[in-house]
Amino acid sequence: MTAADGAGVENTGHAPGIGRVLGVIGLLAVLGGVVTIVRPSLASETGLGYGFVTLLGVVILAASLRYWIGLVLTPIESATPPAVEDRTPISIPGGAFDRTIADRRVASITRLRARQAVVDRLQSVAERIRDRERGNSETESVDSFWSDDAAGALLADGDSETAAGLTDRLAAARTGQTTFQRRVNAAVAELAARYDGESASVELDEPAETSTIIPSEPGLGPTARFRILKPMALTAVGVGVVFGSAALLLAGALFGGVGVYAAAGSPPTASIRLSRSIEPVEPTPGETVRVTVEVENESDQFVPDLRVIDRVPDGLSVTDGSPRHGTALRPGATATYAYRVEAVRGHYEFGAVSLVTRNLSGTFERVADVTAAGDASVTYDVTAAMDRSVPLRKQTSRSVGRVLTDVGGSGIELHSVREYRTGDPLNRIDWSRAARGEELATLLFREERSATVVMLVDTRAEAYVASDADAPSAVDRSVLAAAEVASALLDADDRVGLGALSPRQCWVAPSSGHTHRTRIHEVLANAEAFGPRPPDQSFKPAIRLQSIRKRLPSVAQLLVFSPVCDDELVDIVRRLQASGHPTTVISPNPTGGRTPGGTLARIERGLRLSRLREADVRVVDWNESEPLALALTAAGRRWS
Repeated sequence: MTAADGAGVENTGHAPGIGRVLGVIGLLAVLGGVVTIVRPSLASETGLGYGFVTLLGVVILAASLRYWIGLVLTPIESATPPAVEDRTPISIPGGAFDRTIADRRVASITRLRARQAVVDRLQSVAERIRDRERGNSETESVDSFWSDDAAGALLADGDSETAAGLTDRLAAARTGQTTFQRRVNAAVAELAARYDGESASVELDEPAETSTIIPSEPGLGPTARFRILKPMALTAVGVGVVFGSAALLLAGALFGGVGVYAAAGSPPTASIRLSRSIEPVEPTPGETVRVTVEVENESDQFVPDLRVIDRVPDGLSVTDGSPRHGTALRPGATATYAYRVEAVRGHYEFGAVSLVTRNLSGTFERVADVTAAGDASVTYDVTAAMDRSVPLRKQTSRSVGRVLTDVGGSGIELHSVREYRTGDPLNRIDWSRAARGEELATLLFREERSATVVMLVDTRAEAYVASDADAPSAVDRSVLAAAEVASALLDADDRVGLGALSPRQCWVAPSSGHTHRTRIHEVLANAEAFGPRPPDQSFKPAIRLQSIRKRLPSVAQLLVFSPVCDDELVDIVRRLQASGHPTTVISPNPTGGRTPGGTLARIERGLRLSRLREADVRVVDWNESEPLALALTAAGRRWS
């Protein structure tokens, strides 16, 4: 590392020229005051008297006041290292809803609009549940839907605290909630009871305050250490000169000496070599990875204070040790430290290592970013196998495979019997009938053909959700599931393709064979479209769906992997189904919260899955605690 040269300048709000003049005057005043105190006869000999001493003291105090003002108005903070231990925040279904109803701030237009959106959302869910219960009948109005008075009042008054009666306010006060919060809780609890008999918790978590840590830019700058010594020294000397106190002069000289020592010098411009080793570089999903960092001082200068921060990629969680390390290095010395990280899956690139060096007193620090030699990335291997077959639709190609069809021919399962025709294979003649003296007949079996399956993984920003902050996201589960399903389908001699419902494009045309299996697994592990971080752009269905449909073979059926956490995905799947491609949705369930928002998200997701089933879309509702093979087997039994 060769840090950039530069000097830290303390900004006190004055022009540099004025600051230098005041500094020179202050220095002369200190020297004159010390000489006058040590040798009082000098004042009489020069004819200035003690008035000159008082003037010197006033000048020193004026200079000290200038530094006190600068100390108050221009705070200096130490370098801020990057945040490397925390996992990238992930959305939790219903989290925004909970934060809105837990907001107790003074009413504002934004807050009122957000609360009105809450009321509209509850009303929409109530209408859907009512339509499901009544078979789309209009015999029950939304207002009569609610049996709880608080829930009904919410739809009538909205976010009106003044419209609440005394009883309503007292009930809210007993639970420590506002009237609006109590009404929303009652409404969500009743929706849950009407939907599936479960209830919602009435406890609300206060909105968590989030802060963004901005690391310091590379360069040289001062720290706040010993910064107060300069005005303290000048103040002590000035007061000592004015009142003739030798003790204050001695204290000021002591403070000034320490301050001069602290301000002397700057962090060494050392050459630091960094290397990083990662083991293993291709772990299995969820496996812990050990990262070892070696730091060597290749210069001939002593580094008294060296701080190393290895930038852990977003998505990797530190499980043991720390990516931060502090040490002092002699010329040619080496220091080594290690830590462990893990992730569910994905490809991660390590960034530059942040170095912070300080001088011996710690008053100046130099920040630099250095690229480490050695390993720089981790790719989780998503190669997986599933010991159970994937239930598919009847739409197949003419190639031989393992999907049973309704067409009679060669196969295993008996389909029908017809009269013998010249040229029929001898092994398909019903010889038992011939032995009874009956006419020859030919046995027809249910043909087994291969299927052409295209897997579409939902990696829109809306799909990056999880049941809690530490759980794998729905996209993580979808990518791993797609790897398992691809292996099972290719083992069954089916043709498999891969695409992404994402603004980040990805397409692998359907094919078969071991080479194609390797390619699909590599794309799932490395492609940007399946990255562990959500995309920055929004998904444009009108553009992307047209591109996908043009590439789909006419006989292709679709497997869509999605948490189905918004209505847009429902519309996308229904349009794909309507275009002539039988579609099955494998949906990892990301809802699990017991808060009002989590409960409402669970109900809304269930209603969306019902809409898909009504459109003749097969749905596999895959819970987090359930193996994928078991979920597919249970779904296959229902479909058969």
